Amino acid sequence: MAIKVEDNLVQLSVRDLINPSRPQKMLSSFPLPQRGMLGKQAQTKVQQQKNRSYGLFHREYFVRREYDYNNYKFILQGRIDGVYQLKNKIEIEEIKSVILNSGEFKNLQVERYPEFIDQVLFYAYLLQDELEGVEVSAFIVLINLINDAKRSFPVVYNRLRVERLLLNRFSGIIANIERERLELEKRKAELSLINFDLSENRPQQQKMMETVETCLKEKKHLMASAPTGTGKTAAVLYPAIQYAYANNKKIFFVTSKTTQQRIVRETIQPLTEQGLDLKTLFLRAAEKMCPNNIYFCHEAYCPYAQEYDDRLLESNILAGLMDNSILTPELIYQASVEKKLCPFEVSMDLCAYADIIVGDYNYVFDPAVYLRRLFAKKDFSDWILVVDETHNLYERGISYLSPQIKRKAVLNLIKQHKKKKTKVFQDLTKSLNEIDGLFESLNLEGEMHYSNRQYFQADLNVKAWDDAHALFESAFIKYLIHKIKKRMLIIEDPVEDIYYKMRRFVQVAHFQDRAFVPFYDAQEGGILKIQCCDPSNYLGQKIDGFHGVTAMSATLDPIKFYQTVLGFPEYRTEILQLGSPFPAEHRKIIIVQGISTRYKDRAKNYPKIAEIIEKTIRHKKGNYLVFFPSFDFIQNVNLFLGKVRYEKILQRPGMNEDKRDEILKQLKQSRDPHLLLAVMGGIFSEGIDFAGDMAIGVIIVSPALPKIGFERELLKQYYDEKHNLGMEYAYIYPGINKVIQSVGRLIRSTTDKGIVILIGERFADEQFNSILPEYWFKKKGDVEITREYEESVKTFWKRFD
Repeated sequence: MAIKVEDNLVQLSVRDLINPSRPQKMLSSFPLPQRGMLGKQAQTKVQQQKNRSYGLFHREYFVRREYDYNNYKFILQGRIDGVYQLKNKIEIEEIKSVILNSGEFKNLQVERYPEFIDQVLFYAYLLQDELEGVEVSAFIVLINLINDAKRSFPVVYNRLRVERLLLNRFSGIIANIERERLELEKRKAELSLINFDLSENRPQQQKMMETVETCLKEKKHLMASAPTGTGKTAAVLYPAIQYAYANNKKIFFVTSKTTQQRIVRETIQPLTEQGLDLKTLFLRAAEKMCPNNIYFCHEAYCPYAQEYDDRLLESNILAGLMDNSILTPELIYQASVEKKLCPFEVSMDLCAYADIIVGDYNYVFDPAVYLRRLFAKKDFSDWILVVDETHNLYERGISYLSPQIKRKAVLNLIKQHKKKKTKVFQDLTKSLNEIDGLFESLNLEGEMHYSNRQYFQADLNVKAWDDAHALFESAFIKYLIHKIKKRMLIIEDPVEDIYYKMRRFVQVAHFQDRAFVPFYDAQEGGILKIQCCDPSNYLGQKIDGFHGVTAMSATLDPIKFYQTVLGFPEYRTEILQLGSPFPAEHRKIIIVQGISTRYKDRAKNYPKIAEIIEKTIRHKKGNYLVFFPSFDFIQNVNLFLGKVRYEKILQRPGMNEDKRDEILKQLKQSRDPHLLLAVMGGIFSEGIDFAGDMAIGVIIVSPALPKIGFERELLKQYYDEKHNLGMEYAYIYPGINKVIQSVGRLIRSTTDKGIVILIGERFADEQFNSILPEYWFKKKGDVEITREYEESVKTFWKRFD
């Protein structure tokens, strides 16, 4: 547990008292869950052996005592691994696991682990107080996970010495508490000297700032739908920084794309330039921070990971980096490589010192990769969370909780290892055969009851999958130890890959809820998947652990839909919907009637769509953005855009950020007009400003409804049953959201002017246009539904000529 302080009451665990002289070595080759599980298994084995032959035994013995010291009350608690009640005394032991070669373990001295010694001595002191002075002997039992070797070390217990150590730690904690209180007072005084005024007076932005401030004071969440140009980032960060800085809180700002992080830096920089002692850390994925040619995170092979903890302390790199207010990935990478340290691990260590952390959604919400060092417990009340572009969290949440396993991957591993005689690989093959047997049962079920069908819903035997997973996990752990002993270098190890997929699958399989639908896909040799239809329960539990969450986007329409699917609790969630800060007369939205963009009608309408694009852009020279639902749609319409004299730029699948930035620079600097053809929901449609002359028009081709498929139909069925809104929840709301985002690339300042063309008869349907943003319809005529679109375009531009 983390140390809790309320007035002069301090609650803590024995582990919180431990002050290790050296951190635990990084074991990146051992996945964290398995490292903990191995230690737990070893501990249980020792306890069972001792219990049979060594008198009365208490496993996981809980002890809790209260101590008064220097006007503070300390409540100290913990669990002792083993307590043995002998005739005239008590023996206790703390069981720890290590990973060492056999020679090193044989010659090991327990003094190498002073934190283990402190822990067992503190337990002895607490237990002696509880049992009113009984004699206590203490032992540390070390188990080597490489070969299951065990050694027991007696620890000399001197009560007076331990008491001095305990009071010394209490003194240190009190000193930290009082230092933090003084620091807090200093911070409040510092805040009064900082100018948080914004360069422009925007009523919508001011309203949002006031609402954020109120919600933080009342520990409430806020869902804010704020159109482009509102200044959302500053409207959230300025009050959040003032509240966090004065109340000893930290801020985690999550984004769905790295492009959105630039504006965070630009927003914070004026405050740090005024002297605000604020540390902001920007996180980047481990693969992108790796200095090696091949990303392979293993301390046995990577020179940047070897003896990382020792070299980290020697380097003093953290103190050096903390001299900077803005800690960018580039800065961390350069400093780390100079010291021959893993840049990603350095950025993880910096998390403990940062006031603001900026990173991807995954660091908070992905159950497989979230930052356990920060969010392992359910209570994150020391943190304020800001979710940018919140509309993306729905689909991301679904993907986190929709695991799948491919039979082909299992069969490939069986084929690869079945002839190997080593017991490690025999056990691995046996466990994989168990998994394949479950696939075979599903395959037979499909042949018997669902012939000629690619998909069918499966009734999972969760116990059978649990048993298969347990068998595979046991074999997998032995395999990991074997790799370490043999120093095996396997890049992107398929055994590890399928283990993680299996582990996530079994975890989700336990969610016995209508929102999780298992199904079998007969293609590619068989794929078993669980489709999450509703991530609200999982996301809501995460959200509710924070002091407060501000979720913002230019497109949270309809906002009740997002509140429902993201799990924001009604009892502590405020809703804020703002209008556009820009003059409505600077924009014209035209819905073109008479063109069907439904899949079955697209081919015959490609020439007509191309004609509308060509006629729209001929009336005003400038850059235009044309957004489509898919890359295929772009290619097919482009075939009919031969008459266009603009320079055309087509977004390609897999286009990276560097190429995108090159295109943006071209749009900004070139005097020649350009026509950019891109996909909705892609790198050009969200989180990017096309300010000024970078774009004077946006043309949307078709509502970007998700493609009809088995998985989408499962969502539709689920939300039909739950809210009678299956079509809306599964298709229309996500699709129109992408449309609104794409339109938001236009009009980025009070002087920008532009035209929006929506091509597709469904835009004129009330089921679709009733969920378009209210600020689009500020006055009559702002949105026009017509077949005479060309005349409307000419009329709009004439007003400004």
